Amino acid sequence: MLSSRTGWWRAVLPALLIGCGSEVAPPTKTESPSTIGEARPAAKPAEPPFQLEDGFELLSFADFAAFTTDETAPTPWAETSDGLKCSGIPPGYLYSTKPYQNFTWRLEYRYPRPEKLPDESKFKGNTGFLVYITGDHKLWPICLEVQGKHVEMAAIRENGGAQPVTTKDDAEARQKARQPVGEWNALEIISREGALSVSLNGTPVSKSEPDFLSEGLIGIQAEKTPFEVRRIRICRD
Repeated sequence: MLSSRTGWWRAVLPALLIGCGSEVAPPTKTESPSTIGEARPAAKPAEPPFQLEDGFELLSFADFAAFTTDETAPTPWAETSDGLKCSGIPPGYLYSTKPYQNFTWRLEYRYPRPEKLPDESKFKGNTGFLVYITGDHKLWPICLEVQGKHVEMAAIRENGGAQPVTTKDDAEARQKARQPVGEWNALEIISREGALSVSLNGTPVSKSEPDFLSEGLIGIQAEKTPFEVRRIRICRD
């Protein structure tokens, strides 16, 4: 009897040990019907390194002076590693320490994106890029302005009492070229004897005919909206 019992345990014990001691493989993860075939968001590609174009000069915070409507308030401007940022308040503008006439001015700028923004066409982000600043510094100086306002990017306007300027503006091109709020938008402003041509992210958007303004300082507006500007560079032609 003992030998038969021993033989029985010898036969059964390995199976019991295998069943108790082996790890149980975790269940295979399956996708729910609602996620099968669902596209996952692609990772945003890294930006290529910036290279300064031949003939261009980088402009830093030190190349500008500031005009403000409230000398007692903290400055809205601050230098960054590759440009500057602005709180927008108090209103005012930076202006270059040197005048320019025939030039190509390039830069990139963006607004912080609000947490809730259901309709980008109603975003009120506003700034401007000034050319041919002349006369006394005031709000706003005599100049032409390339709009930085989100809904009017790259439009050309007269400012500060300047004579009306004749322009051609392509609203459809602007709509297609403009990046969403929070993304960088690249402006190129070309001045030739008082005539301007402006491109947005490589797409021509607006032109102006020569007027009584053809030379002066360049500047950047603070207009109650925070924003950043980077890669500010200019080439005299």
